[in-house]
Amino acid sequence: MNKKFRTGIVSVTFRQYEYKNIIKYVKLTDLSCIEWGSDIHLPYSEPEKAAEIADEMKANGLFTASYGSYYKLGQPYEPGLFSRVLTNAKILSAPMIREWGGITGSKNLGAQERQAIISDVLDIAGQAKKENVKISLEYHADTITDTTESALKFIKEVRARENGDNVYLYWQPSQNADFYNNKAELMLICPFLSNIHVFAWAKNERYPLAAQRDNWEAYISIIKNNSAKNHDFLLEFVKSDAIEQIAEDAKVLAEMVL
Repeated sequence: MNKKFRTGIVSVTFRQYEYKNIIKYVKLTDLSCIEWGSDIHLPYSEPEKAAEIADEMKANGLFTASYGSYYKLGQPYEPGLFSRVLTNAKILSAPMIREWGGITGSKNLGAQERQAIISDVLDIAGQAKKENVKISLEYHADTITDTTESALKFIKEVRARENGDNVYLYWQPSQNADFYNNKAELMLICPFLSNIHVFAWAKNERYPLAAQRDNWEAYISIIKNNSAKNHDFLLEFVKSDAIEQIAEDAKVLAEMVL
C-alpha cells in the first residue's frame, strides 16, 4: 500500500454491532484503520470505553483513523464539552477529530451563525493543535460545507486566522451529482483535504464498490496527483448495510490505493 494512504471503515456503518465485533470483522479484511463514531460506539462521556477500544485495536494491529465526533460547531454546548471529545481522541491515538459545520445549510446561514461556527472551529482547533490532533469538517448537506463554494469560502477564511492551519475538510462524492461534478469538486478542495468517505451510491441505490470502481480510480488519482498529505479512505454506507460486504469492498479499495 502507498505509505501515504490507509484503508479503513467508519464504525457508524454498522451501528447495530458492538465495537468488538466491528474490530473482528475488520481484522479479516484488507483494512487497517477505523473511524470511531461518538453517537453509538464511543460517546463523549466514556473515556473508559475509549481505553478498552484502544487496547482492542492495538491487540489486533489496527489503527484509529479519526474520532467521528458529532460535535456541531457553533452550538451552545456546556463548557468543557470539547475537552471530553479531545480526551477520547487522545486515548484512541486518533490523529483527527471529525466535526459537523453547524446545523444549517449554507444558503440559510445568517452572518452571526456563520461567525459562531468560525469562532468555534478556531477555538477547538487551537485546543487540538496542542495535542497534535487535527480538526476536520464533515462534507455534508445542511452544514456550512454543503456546497463547494461555501466549503471553500469557509476553509480559506479559517486558514487565514490563527490555528486555522489545523482545520481540514473531509470529502465524499454526492450520490445526487454526476461523476464529472464530483470530480471537479474534489479537484477544488484537494488542497484542504483530510480523509475520504468511500461508497458506491447513486440516487437511492447503494452498490458494491466494484460497481463504481472507474469513478473511484479517478478520484484516487486526483488525490495522488494533487496532495502531498496522508489520507485515510474509509468505507461507509455499504450495500444493504451488510457486514458481509466489507471484505469484498475492502479488497477493491485496497487494490485501488496501492
